[in-house]
Amino acid sequence: MEYVISNVRLLLGEELELIENRAVWVKDGVIEDVIADSEIPEGVLVYDGQGHLLMPGLIDLHIHMMWDGSADPVATLESEGYEQMLIRAVANCRHYLEHGITTVRDIGSVDDIALHVAKSIRRGLVQGPDVIASGKTLTMTGGHDPFWARFVDGKDEALKGVREQIYKGAQVIKVSATGGAYGRDEGEQVGHSELNLEELQTIADEAHRFGLKVASHAIGREGIRNSLLAGIDTIEHGHYLDDELVGLMKERGAAWIPTLHVYQQLASMKEIPDYAKEKARKITEIHANAFRKYLESGVLVGAGSDAGSPGTSHHALIDELYAMHELIPDTRAILKTATVNAGKILDLNVGKIEKGYKANLLMIADNPLESLSHLEKVKQVIVDDKILVNHGLTGTPSLETVR
Repeated sequence: MEYVISNVRLLLGEELELIENRAVWVKDGVIEDVIADSEIPEGVLVYDGQGHLLMPGLIDLHIHMMWDGSADPVATLESEGYEQMLIRAVANCRHYLEHGITTVRDIGSVDDIALHVAKSIRRGLVQGPDVIASGKTLTMTGGHDPFWARFVDGKDEALKGVREQIYKGAQVIKVSATGGAYGRDEGEQVGHSELNLEELQTIADEAHRFGLKVASHAIGREGIRNSLLAGIDTIEHGHYLDDELVGLMKERGAAWIPTLHVYQQLASMKEIPDYAKEKARKITEIHANAFRKYLESGVLVGAGSDAGSPGTSHHALIDELYAMHELIPDTRAILKTATVNAGKILDLNVGKIEKGYKANLLMIADNPLESLSHLEKVKQVIVDDKILVNHGLTGTPSLETVR
């Protein structure tokens, strides 16, 4: 399919530069070029953007689609069967689209539910964003987030665990290098190192051999360091980053997904289980200080909401951007974490309006560089040559009807 979106303002390229009087030419779901209105080819469908702002679709690098975002999602899991969890995950994928989120990375789901949903979206059976999913997390026996873990102990089990997830269709591998705040109420501390260096090295080497990246839940210093020495690609959370670890991240090319908002929720909501609240309260200021110090350190930083986690909705990516902006009020730098930077972290041609990039596009009413709140004014969302969301725009051709 071929079409042109005209009469829009654009956030263009690497720096999300605001430009006007340009049109986006799309062929078969990929941006063919950004052209002047006078250069629009004859005979091509022209889609009128009505003067709104067109930008890359948002990317959330850390979600859990089958969780419900309540104060205690594990309690919900315990009261629901597999079928209800699967239906919830499908419904949440539609929710992402409604809020302009066109790519997500799901890194942890019970019974590999996210792998099944991702496959269904790719086959066109259900609507949703592009999903890069890990399925089960590789965790030591009794480690962090046991409810969706594939327990591995020692080098041989680590090797088998990563191969199992690859066999089941994982597109990223998730590991737990440390304990966490919410995972379980006894025997787990946020700073404890869990999977050891040899296990992490085995997982990273095998995942990379098959072309997959590895994401590491890592809060405490030792777990972060082991993850980086093992060659793991992204540090999730990373509360206890310091100068030495950041230097190691730059040396190894690792990226950081801070997930600030979810820990603020864990620390502040009265309904949160007490054990999780107390652990989160001890580390939120440490987390904030790390973000203030290292956002502009040269490490690639991407936005991840931990959507579905306690007190964290499936459109909490905007809350994550607000949390970042409160600490460092550089709107362009913050917006890049959910677009340009995120695409680089995934190593996919998404997150930019640029020739050769996938035309996952978000149309909103106003310029988010002036206020991130404009991201909440979604007009249309385009994925795979289809207008999957249309809020209040009339008199425009539907890309679905001309396939």
